[in-house]
Amino acid sequence: MESEQGWRTKGGRTYHSDPSCEWLHKDQGRLRLIGKATHEVVEVRWADVSPGQLQPCDHCCAPAWLERHGREHRADEKPCLVMSDDEWWRGTLVWEPARRADGLWWATVTYDKKGQRVTEVRSQHDIRAR
Repeated sequence: MESEQGWRTKGGRTYHSDPSCEWLHKDQGRLRLIGKATHEVVEVRWADVSPGQLQPCDHCCAPAWLERHGREHRADEKPCLVMSDDEWWRGTLVWEPARRADGLWWATVTYDKKGQRVTEVRSQHDIRAR
């Protein structure tokens, strides 16, 4: 599988599908206004990110953004990467409507792994936007 990447600021807790994400830059501007340090936007390889380490941006990782920018998606599915056997696999997901009792978001994911179609329920820790 080819190397997949996204963007974040050094030390940031959110990953972005777009290095020009409006929310990313608005947040940096807000931090500068209140006198806090900002960090450069850097590319991050998904293989280098531990599950649960980063959260998806609610703006540039959302279906509406993907549609506006010509990225593939269906109405009820979002493109994603799924961690399985220490590798990231391309797939799609459908989030459950609310967090579970454990406080995590869960989704039904469908992905192709070594030529086989796999459908499973996975937590946010094993899923990344793409």
